[in-house]
Amino acid sequence: MKAAAIARRVDRRTAVAFAAAAATLPLLVLDPLYAALAAGLVLTVLIGLNWGTVLRIRLLRRDIAAKRTAAERVRPLDDADPRLRRIFEALNGGFPQSAMREVRAVSRNTRIPIGDRYAVLQAVAAWQAEHEKSRRPEPERSAFDVVFIVGGEPGGAAASAAQIAVCRDLGLSVGVLHHPVYRTHPNPPPPRRVQALIDGESVRRIGLDDEVRCALAVVRSPLALMHPLERRPRIAAGRTAVVADRTPFKRYGEAGPRDQVWSVETVDRHVTDWLGEHTWYAGGPLVQAVLREHHAEAFADLDLAAEPWGEVVEVDQWRLDGRRVPDGSVRIGRAAADHGLKWPEERELLLASYPDREPFEIHVLGGAEAPAQVLGGLPGNWTVHLPAPDALGTREFLAAIDVMVCFTEADALGACDRAPLEAMAAGVPVIMDRRFEPAFGPAAVYCEPEEVAAVAERLAGDPAAYAAQQAVAWAHLADRFSAKALMDRLPLAAAAGVPSGERR
Repeated sequence: MKAAAIARRVDRRTAVAFAAAAATLPLLVLDPLYAALAAGLVLTVLIGLNWGTVLRIRLLRRDIAAKRTAAERVRPLDDADPRLRRIFEALNGGFPQSAMREVRAVSRNTRIPIGDRYAVLQAVAAWQAEHEKSRRPEPERSAFDVVFIVGGEPGGAAASAAQIAVCRDLGLSVGVLHHPVYRTHPNPPPPRRVQALIDGESVRRIGLDDEVRCALAVVRSPLALMHPLERRPRIAAGRTAVVADRTPFKRYGEAGPRDQVWSVETVDRHVTDWLGEHTWYAGGPLVQAVLREHHAEAFADLDLAAEPWGEVVEVDQWRLDGRRVPDGSVRIGRAAADHGLKWPEERELLLASYPDREPFEIHVLGGAEAPAQVLGGLPGNWTVHLPAPDALGTREFLAAIDVMVCFTEADALGACDRAPLEAMAAGVPVIMDRRFEPAFGPAAVYCEPEEVAAVAERLAGDPAAYAAQQAVAWAHLADRFSAKALMDRLPLAAAAGVPSGERR
């Protein structure tokens, strides 16, 4: 097409040149001098009209040669630009429309070498051909008691794994759909704790092209549903629960909410389009209070349950054989994501909550870059442990500390999540900010940051007080956070709606 257009321009310009030459013929008869001047003018016109065309033809030939070279040189994807790899992650993760948008953006980006751009176009075409070839003529059809749609956040995955295990142990059939958080990673592996439960029998993974019936569908991560799967299974659920396991904004201060993470309206629309009518549940009492106080308008016309969904932690699975043997030091532990929200934002409060003096040792599981930035480096009595890939690593960490201390950024409501529950279940006393009392009740000890050192020393040095706090925590967990407690207050009993003969 482009070459033909250039040829047409050459023809037009040649015609103009011949017309100009014809106009000089009368001048040859009248005066030789005029004729010479006219000939020079015609030559100048010819050069001016056609030189640009010659250059364009050369550039076009060069471009064609480059494309031919690119066609013969398709580099392995791992060697290409990271943006190209993300396209294939989106294709395989269930986001084909988003992948195509990124393909168009890459193909127009002249800063990426033409060979890489051509390579990704060829690779996408090959992926599409292979995908069409491997598709089943009919979707896989399954029926479950409960389906969990699990997002990609570590805290939410741990909570989902605990509740999947409860359903399995109660004899319910469970389907698991891993739903990536698109903006973070379009196709990550399933969370380890969840993957460990998938046995292909009582707990099975749901494919992107499946058709599923269930009595109850549980959406565990609103953040993931901000960008829902574009290639997704058809799920017909008797009831659907959306669990808000984190607040829509990161911070809630005197000036109002700040730093939005997800939108109630957006997630509600996406869930409705996919799964139909549903009930919202707060992940816990703190999130419940935030939703009612700061998002009352958004939930005015939505079905928000009166009681939170709640966590599950089985004491028998976490209880340690005994506490760490006292050696004169007081080991304070903290297990949390390495994020500023999880730690006090002021230096004085941080050092009061996690003292930098004897006899205290501070042990952190999960990373400590955030507190290091606040303190300008970690004190010498801090030890950071890399998290292990499963719950056993967490139990080993808990067995090596005396108490756990949970203080967070002042405006970060709900930032203390599952880690304190696991510590309580293991038998490690937990010291917390007073604002977390609605969530954990008597299972924790509450104080101000400047009181942490005295409370920690008292508990670590008094075996009777230590044992008393363990007993109170275990009793409260059995009452509010056990499998039975979950079944008593939540609609999991609706699973009876799927006849056992239909489960596969």
